[in-house]
Amino acid sequence: MMAAFSAALGLAVITPFLPELAERHGTNGFWIGMIFAGFGISRGIITPFIGKVSDRVGRKIFVVGGLIIYTVVSLFYTKADNVYLLTLVRFIHGFSAGMILPIVMTYVGELSRQGREGLTTGALNTVLYLGVAAGPLIGGEIAERYGFDAVFYSMAALGAVTLFLVIFFLPEAKSHTPQKAPGTAPFNILIKYSYIKAVLIITFVSVGLSAIFMSFVPSIAIKDLVDMIHIGFIISVAILIAGILQIPFGRFADHHDRLGKLLQCTVGVSVSMMAIFVLPFCPDFRALFLAGCFMGLGIAICAPALSSISVGIGQKAGMGWWMGIFWSVMSAALVIAPITAGIIMDHFGLDSVFYTASIFAFFTVIFCIYYIRRRQIGELKK
Repeated sequence: MMAAFSAALGLAVITPFLPELAERHGTNGFWIGMIFAGFGISRGIITPFIGKVSDRVGRKIFVVGGLIIYTVVSLFYTKADNVYLLTLVRFIHGFSAGMILPIVMTYVGELSRQGREGLTTGALNTVLYLGVAAGPLIGGEIAERYGFDAVFYSMAALGAVTLFLVIFFLPEAKSHTPQKAPGTAPFNILIKYSYIKAVLIITFVSVGLSAIFMSFVPSIAIKDLVDMIHIGFIISVAILIAGILQIPFGRFADHHDRLGKLLQCTVGVSVSMMAIFVLPFCPDFRALFLAGCFMGLGIAICAPALSSISVGIGQKAGMGWWMGIFWSVMSAALVIAPITAGIIMDHFGLDSVFYTASIFAFFTVIFCIYYIRRRQIGELKK
């Protein structure tokens, strides 16, 4: 849980500073998206391999290695004096998260009892979202009081403490699934199932909406004369709401079959979609804060059901292997969504970012509802 918290904190800690960094280095929307996305690019590259190898050699070594990278790279943020170096540091930072997060999810997946996957993964998601929530809030506060560099010295200290705890207290774990499992369910076979396609699409869209919210809400807030502390507060409260509600919505997901869980995901994406759509109409801090609360609610509805579904798939396909795929799709969303949004911002303006994301999410919701309806009709005919 501590390792997951540290890795999640690293994702969002830089969020309140993005507009200031853009102004300081004279960057455009593309580089705002790229700074945020660098983390996801490297995480997406490494996670499938980490997950698959961990099914054979064990889990702990990857968590330890990830935390070593995390601790060291946190110090390099203070030396990144231009946008290219900052993007490179984010890229290296993403490798650490790619070694930690899917392995932690695999640990949790193998500990989950059947019928309680939503509750178990909800507990982990709570810690993950608390880490993401703490990033902007703590980062904004420390930066205002002690300066930009102090944020990253604090991250390095947290990484070092967590590394110590993991080395001495985390037990080793090896896959409880048969060693041939990952080989019997390669990706080109899995992707033939419409259910798997629906899960991966909804994963991509839900994470993409979150990435756009975290990376471009600061630009709207700055336009509305909101300072860094309040920007961090808006984002942190949104993610905090998502974290607090993970376990209740995880319990709710456990009472439904996989189609019911997918419908829960669809409802969550719909709420997030509406929160994203109204952001350009928010004139001040209070309105942005309210939109952020609804964003957090949408994440809370979707995430535990999505994680529960993924544990069920992993139990059949090989837990480490599937979690690598699952986290790679999340990472792809963290890359594609903010970079695409940055390009849209440069050509069509900031407001267009939120309208485009909402339209894309709307069609995803329609696709999922169509799939669920078709499956229900098929089951009735049987």
